[in-house]
Amino acid sequence: MTELLHIENLTAGYGAIQVLQSINLSLTSGGRLALIGRNGVGKTTLLKAVMGLADMKGGQIKLDGLDISKWSVRERANAGIGYVPQTRDIFPSLTVEENLLAGLKGRPRSALEEAYALFPRLAERRNNGGQQLSGGEQQMLSVARTLLGQPRLLLLDEPLEGLAPIICIELMRAFELLAQETGVAVLLVEQKVENALRFAPRAMVLERGEVVHESDSAALTLRKDLLERFVGVAGAH
Repeated sequence: MTELLHIENLTAGYGAIQVLQSINLSLTSGGRLALIGRNGVGKTTLLKAVMGLADMKGGQIKLDGLDISKWSVRERANAGIGYVPQTRDIFPSLTVEENLLAGLKGRPRSALEEAYALFPRLAERRNNGGQQLSGGEQQMLSVARTLLGQPRLLLLDEPLEGLAPIICIELMRAFELLAQETGVAVLLVEQKVENALRFAPRAMVLERGEVVHESDSAALTLRKDLLERFVGVAGAH
């Protein structure tokens, strides 16, 4: 597989605050990588740096061999990077369908059926306002709108946070299907470590803005000592 995302010696943060230091990461087309660690260690900042929403203070980010370090958020989005933030970034005053239309990026309206096929709940609620949706449905809408732009790289920031177990299962099943059918590469930040390690074959552990461990997810699952130390869980089931 060809390398899609390449990050070298990335240092980033916000203003005078440095959050990440010397991050190295690579992800192939269609690859999946889980970023795990305790809250506040820099996982979200890493996604934001890739999207152009954090201040790069050093290093390089390449997409398909092109240095995008100085590109704007819009340029990165147009190049195929899709970002689903923790905040479930939807338009609450618009209906589900109107929210989805905003994500088409010039594609025909008929493409909305892709979103409805992935998340049938959204089809049932297509005329509901964004503020009428449950947290899980808002998350599905945020994900679906991003996917309609046909990203090659999908950045997911804690998509399961605060959601009921049955909704978590539904979302992870959709991500699995999506990755298999479209070949989109996924960089996943998730506190539910078991879900993250099941979904992504590779995992990276962050601590205080640095990578402290990288391995196959199956191997990390067995490292209960490491998971307890850096993530705060005794192991993944």
